[in-house]
Amino acid sequence: MRRRWRAALVAVALSVAVVVGEFSPTVAQAQPTAAVKDFSKPAIVILGYGLHPNGTMRPVLRRRVLMGLTVAQFFPQSPVIVTGGNPRNGITEAAQMRRMLTLLGFPPHRIIVEDKANSTVQNARFSVPLAEEADTSGIILVTSSSHQDRADTTFINEGANILATVSFPDENPQTNVVQFVHDVMSPFINVR
Repeated sequence: MRRRWRAALVAVALSVAVVVGEFSPTVAQAQPTAAVKDFSKPAIVILGYGLHPNGTMRPVLRRRVLMGLTVAQFFPQSPVIVTGGNPRNGITEAAQMRRMLTLLGFPPHRIIVEDKANSTVQNARFSVPLAEEADTSGIILVTSSSHQDRADTTFINEGANILATVSFPDENPQTNVVQFVHDVMSPFINVR
């Protein structure tokens, strides 16, 4: 007799669950919330790339600087953080980036130089506090498409508020397409 009551109770509970389920939206039907991002004063962070032994910039680094400069034109109130140590012939990646930006007419007072980092982890570790000290609303990260996923993850792990990522195509064309879509979507979604 107890078994029948128990079976009947389970059947009633399941019936109630089905009926209630028809009238309340399930998690799968819920609409995702859009990411709210504050682009009022982002820091544009340009990641370094190894210099030639004589201290000159490699093409990848020049392209990153040009991408960062393009982004900075849209945010005249924002600082640009150039990050990269690894000196070659007595000059760092950050110093070369600063030099190129100023040669192209970018205002020196908007450039913050971080010239101690020797890795992506250190780029993030040293740049995130600089962005916070400059009272920015978040970070727009500038790198290469083959480096973007690692850079995004590393900066987020260091507590960065990544607003968007801009990457210059390099290496694998399939990676470039995926990263291009990511770049286009990053201002509207949470990066990670």
